[in-house]
Parts: sequence; C-alpha cells; structure tokens
Amino acid sequence: MKANIPATKFLLAPALLGAFLSLYVARADAQLDKIKLADYVQSVKLSGDFRLREEDNFITGSPKGTDRRRFRLRVGADVALPNDFYANLRLASGKGEQVSTNQSFETMSSQKAIWIDTAYLGWARQYDNSSLYVQSGRMANRLWRVTSSDLIWDDDINPEGFAQGGELMLPGLGVTLFANLMQLNANGSPSGATSAENQWVFSEQAGLETKLPFDTRIKTALAYHKWSGENLGALGGTVQDGNRTSGGVLVNQFGVAEWTTQLSGWVSGVPVAFQGTMIRNMRSSVDRVSGPLARDGYEYGLIAGKAAAKGTWEAALFYKKVETDATVAAFADSDFGNGGTNRRGAIMWLAYAPYDWMQLKAKYFDSEMLDTSLGTSGTPMPGGKDWQRLQLDMVVKF
Repeated sequence: MKANIPATKFLLAPALLGAFLSLYVARADAQLDKIKLADYVQSVKLSGDFRLREEDNFITGSPKGTDRRRFRLRVGADVALPNDFYANLRLASGKGEQVSTNQSFETMSSQKAIWIDTAYLGWARQYDNSSLYVQSGRMANRLWRVTSSDLIWDDDINPEGFAQGGELMLPGLGVTLFANLMQLNANGSPSGATSAENQWVFSEQAGLETKLPFDTRIKTALAYHKWSGENLGALGGTVQDGNRTSGGVLVNQFGVAEWTTQLSGWVSGVPVAFQGTMIRNMRSSVDRVSGPLARDGYEYGLIAGKAAAKGTWEAALFYKKVETDATVAAFADSDFGNGGTNRRGAIMWLAYAPYDWMQLKAKYFDSEMLDTSLGTSGTPMPGGKDWQRLQLDMVVKF
C-alpha cells in the first residue's frame, strides 16, 4: 500500500530549506563582521595559484630515467599601509629549497609542509615623472629580469636582505631610466669558517626603456653581482651541478657582469619578444682553478604570443650556454639539466589559456654537460652528460 503524502509537504520542504540557507548566510555574514582590520590598514589583497605538474626526465646512463608528479601551492597577501608603506606575506609548498616550491607526490601520501616564501616590508612613492622604493625582508626579486635571466636567477629565488631602486621618465626624449640595488645576505657565518663574516651578494643594475619605430620597444640593462665571503665555507641550501669546489666550498670567486636586453613588438597582431642575456665572471682567476677559466654564459630566444587571457596562446624557443664558473650554480635555473651551470642546450614551450584563470603548458629542455668531469659538489658525473626534461603543467590562479 502506497503512503499518501500530502502535497503541502512538497511545498513546505523548499520553504524550510530556503529559511535554513538564509539563516546560515546571515550567520556567516555576522561572523565576517567580526573580522576587523586595524583602522590604518588601507587595503589587503589576497591572491594565490596552484600548479599540477607531470615531469619526465631522460638521462644518459640511466636506463629508466625518472618521472614524478608534483604540485605547487602559493597563497599570499599584499597589505597597503599609511604613508606609502606596504607589507607582503606569501606561504608556499615545497621542501624549503631556495630554487623550488614544488612538492612531489611521495611518502605514502603523507602530509606536506608549508613554508614562508616571502615576508617583507617596503616603502614606495610615485612622483610626477619618477618613483622610488626601499624594502627589506625575504623579498620578491626586484631586479628587472626576463626569461633569459635564469642564467643567474632561478624564478623561485626570493632574496633575503635589502633592496632599493627607482625610475625616472624623460618625456621629452621618450626614455625611462631605472636602477635597482640589492644586498642579499646569502648565508650567515658558514659552518667551518675561521671568520664570523657572512656571505653576501651585492647587485647593482641600471638600464633604460624607449620606443622604437614600427610600434616596438627596447629595454636593456647592465648589472654587476659581487659575491662576498663565498670561499669562507659551504653556501648551504640546495647544491646544484656546475661550479668547481673543494670539500663543498667554492674554489673560484664570483663577480658576475650581466647585460640583458628585450626587444618587443607585434607581428600580425601577435605580441613578440626577443630576449638575450650575456654574463661573465670578472673575478674568475687562473690562480684559483686548474684548467680553463670557463667564466662565460649566454642565453637568447624568442617568445611569440602571451597565454594570459582566455583563448590566448604562447610559444617560445631559447638556447642557453653557461660555463662552469660563469655564475654561482646554487642560484641558477634548477630545471636546466640537473640545475646550475656547466651546460648548453635548448628550451622550448607551448602554452594555452582556456580561461582567464587557467593556463596549460608543455615545456621541454634538451641539454648536455660541457665538462663531464664536474657534477654536484665537483663529483665526476660521466653518466650525466645528456639530460632531457619534459614538464606538463596546469596552473590555476585565484
């Protein structure tokens, strides 16, 4: 026998559900009202991104190669304060490495750590034709950089120390001048050192940007990155292939001169940018190392398109060569070969944005070792000459 359910119950259920949802939303609003910021806080902007990655590596001497699935999570806040002050905090996944915020799927799905990725305080002021800034803490890298700058700086390097800089527009000439200074405290007194001296990097960069004919622009800069105390003891952090070392300590000294240029414009409505970077370690010395100085590096390439807004795409091709002691390997790109220096080869990628908040990207690295007698911490790596890496990424922004 079927139960006879009054029709009024079907009408009453949605009403009760609606009332419950209204009560829940009202309670949530009441809770939000209790979140109060200090009156002097001008604004708070929250942002973040999440990346899923499939990565495959094909290495000479390794019959299986390696493959891994990884993710990256970053969540941050920009806080505007009175009198042109600002603060920043960003947390990120990873293992506490200076060159990576990736976390691999591993260890039986154990919980993963969150680290302080950036935390700094700054001051910036905009004038009619100029601007100035100073900041300190664990900072986003304020040097002007392009893709080819990864000869020296991995994208995940967030310097700990101090930075200053500014811009000056010259409207009559159509030129903008800029300068950036950075004092990076790379390491405290290193273990085993006979001196209490810290290890520092002092960077000075100066450049200009101007328009050219045919709706093109050029931006170029010279920089010098002077290391101090780099031979006192091991630098610490993640060790990458390349530099000549003795007992884990750098043998050479490092004062890296850099010239970076970007020429950008449009071809049939598609944005195009040619980039190039050249570096030389001006402090490399035959008195310190055996064999050739191996102090130079360069990278150049072309990017067509920009995968940002919905339906846009991007393609790129770069060539890189970075000799053994051209720069400090511990800070250089971590994806080229096994990371660091002492390699040459090509980098290419294709990217597409199916939505404003999503990007799909395939990136391929093909590199070979220049001096096969050198590897991590100077250990010979005869099996590590050729290294191909494929990365398939999905990134969402929020």
